[in-house]
Amino acid sequence: MRTPACFEDRETRSLIEELCKKNHIDMQLLVELCEIVQKQYGLGRREGLASDISTCIDAYLTRTQSTKR
Repeated sequence: MRTPACFEDRETRSLIEELCKKNHIDMQLLVELCEIVQKQYGLGRREGLASDISTCIDAYLTRTQSTKR
């Protein structure tokens, strides 16, 4: 999957990282969610979008729980 352009621009990415830190948001999760939405962009009906987002969040929760042990 291609990373959205906002994460490729150094200045923009730095700003997003700062906002994520300030608001306790995992940067990698945000990137993954944006990639999912970007992948579905332009498709008439976004079938499976909610499912893909849920899968992504579940994977994130599994990752974070396994690192806390």
